[in-house]
Amino acid sequence: ISAHHNKIMAASCSDQDSQEHTVSLQDVIEEDEALHEAACAVLGASDDAHCTYSKGHLQRQALYSCSTCQQGSEGRQAGVCLACSLHCHDGHTLHELYTKRNFRCDCGNGKFPSDFKCTLIPEKAPENVDNKYNHNFLGCYCVCDRPYPDTEDEEEDEMLQCVVCEDWFHSRHLGGRAVPLEYEEMVCNACMHSHSFLRAYDMSQSSVAQASVVEG
Repeated sequence: ISAHHNKIMAASCSDQDSQEHTVSLQDVIEEDEALHEAACAVLGASDDAHCTYSKGHLQRQALYSCSTCQQGSEGRQAGVCLACSLHCHDGHTLHELYTKRNFRCDCGNGKFPSDFKCTLIPEKAPENVDNKYNHNFLGCYCVCDRPYPDTEDEEEDEMLQCVVCEDWFHSRHLGGRAVPLEYEEMVCNACMHSHSFLRAYDMSQSSVAQASVVEG
């Protein structure tokens, strides 16, 4: 009887373990949705096969700048879409800019050497006048104006993006304040000064990081 009882208990435990490790269809759907949201956050409306130029200024897309094409053209900042980075700038030295808002692909326009054309959409306007640029397009970030990753920087640090100007900052350069463990958005000091209405929000109750006072 004892041996039979032990077998029943073992079978019962096995069933419980099986139930504990069961994955429901809802679990799969929720995981897929989370992965889709993460992909959208990283790539936005990017397309790896077609240049996004014809779609105009996209709400958000992954962008790259090409230092190979920009050699000898100081100050001439330009951004290319994901597809152009793969098809037109293969083998070039690229700076990953992550995602930017309201930007139209520059690949092959007047910001590039005259003998360079976009292989996906060769005919483009000489300039996208509504595009916004910053030092990220030159491969530099933060108030320290350094590249990322920085081979000369031996200190490991987290990079945080300002939701307004979309520049990236080292956490140690955020005005000396500790970054909260949980926050949703960060606004840099320059943007706080440029958009004074932001100071009207109660930062203590907001999901905007208090450590968003960048000194520089």
